[in-house]
This record gives sequence, structure tokens and C-alpha cells, in this order.
Amino acid sequence: MTVILEPRAQGAWPQPRSSNPMLALVTSSATDGKGVTRVTVRATRTGSVTVTWGPQSAPLFALRLSVAAYPVQ
Repeated sequence: MTVILEPRAQGAWPQPRSSNPMLALVTSSATDGKGVTRVTVRATRTGSVTVTWGPQSAPLFALRLSVAAYPVQ
């Protein structure tokens, strides 16, 4: 999935961090010239994970994901 974060008046977004890289891995993060940040997160297995931006004690933004398996035809 790709997460697009609007520019912040306080400066660039901090690097994202996955609470469980074995479940969801941040594969790329880039900020364009206008301050828009695009982050790609790849789920590798089922479960729940949180991706945060900023300090663990007080993140600026948190994305909570629940990854479920589905049958492939």
C-alpha cells in the first residue's frame, strides 16, 4: 500500500517505523519538492501492525493495519 502524507508546516515527516517489520515492512519513503511524502508499506503475513512517524512515546501519525488472508483463485 502507498500512504501519501501532506506537507507539514513544522518541516518534513520523520522516517516511518513498523512495530513489526516481520509483518509489515516499509519498503520506500520519499518526499518531493512540495513536501508531499509517499511511503510504501508491504505486508508479508497476516496479523496486526502499527506504522508510526515520530517518537514512539508520542508519534505524529500512526497507521494501524490488520492484514488478513484471502483465498486465491
